Amino acid sequence: MAQPIERDSSGRDAFVHEGGTLDLGAMGAIIRSEAPTFFTVLLIFLALSVLYLHVARPRYAVRMEITSSSSSEQQKEGGLSALSSVVGFSLGGEGSPQFRIFLGSLRSPIAAESIVSDQDLLKAIFYREWSQQEGKWRQPPQRLRPVLHAIGSVFGWKFVTWEPPGVNRVYDYLNDQLKVISDSKSGVVTLEIDSDRPEVARRILLTLNSAMNERLREHDLEHSTLFITYLEKRLSEVNIVEYRGALISNLAQEEKTRMQASSPLPYASDILGKPMISSAPVSPKPIAAWGAAIVFGVLFGLWVASRKHRRR
Repeated sequence: MAQPIERDSSGRDAFVHEGGTLDLGAMGAIIRSEAPTFFTVLLIFLALSVLYLHVARPRYAVRMEITSSSSSEQQKEGGLSALSSVVGFSLGGEGSPQFRIFLGSLRSPIAAESIVSDQDLLKAIFYREWSQQEGKWRQPPQRLRPVLHAIGSVFGWKFVTWEPPGVNRVYDYLNDQLKVISDSKSGVVTLEIDSDRPEVARRILLTLNSAMNERLREHDLEHSTLFITYLEKRLSEVNIVEYRGALISNLAQEEKTRMQASSPLPYASDILGKPMISSAPVSPKPIAAWGAAIVFGVLFGLWVASRKHRRR
């Protein structure tokens, strides 16, 4: 039987050296002497990981590939700076101005509004908070909520008051769940959402693409029409040849923009096929769950075994 492992005069465990390094020999002695305790703790952690794998809902990756539409490639930056300031996105980067703003607006309040406007989709996203029987939003029941709030308030934790899903909730959801992955070589951008309800994630991606395309189309159509009206008025007032030449050049560009915005073709982004759902879940991952269980099981098991060993 292994010799008892005592604490040194400084109160440290015997398997911890003066410099803070571990004495593997002492650790092994503790594990051998308290093998039942150590392996019981380890098995508990492994059992919890298996339980988690059975209880957790599998999440699938839903991916949709998009690229800059052919019509937007011929656009100039023009009056897009106003919209970029609204969505909080810079015009820097590769691709057409419309496409860059499109990508930046996917996680903006404007995008959140497009989701909220589709009440069926909103109910599908926050299905746990929608009561079909009562026909209204309600806070999901949770027995431990009052206890958790009471404990958290003691430690200064601030809890957000529940409110029915709206623009703010959808905005947070998009920033947490939507991934925008760009390929600088091909120009293809992949939009991805990992969800336990992949069909809902697919609807979200399609809705975002359609809504933001139309938002940009309406913006450019409105602004180009205003610019055309202004330029035509100035042309009727100006006689200087050089000045008229500049106005005519700008007028031709705005006419081109209005024509492209009026076209039924995709305006800013073009979908390269329908959204695809991964064949296998991306989470939870059994190997990661087992690995975490072994690591924490060994650490906690060693701690429990060392305490029990010292009491003997």
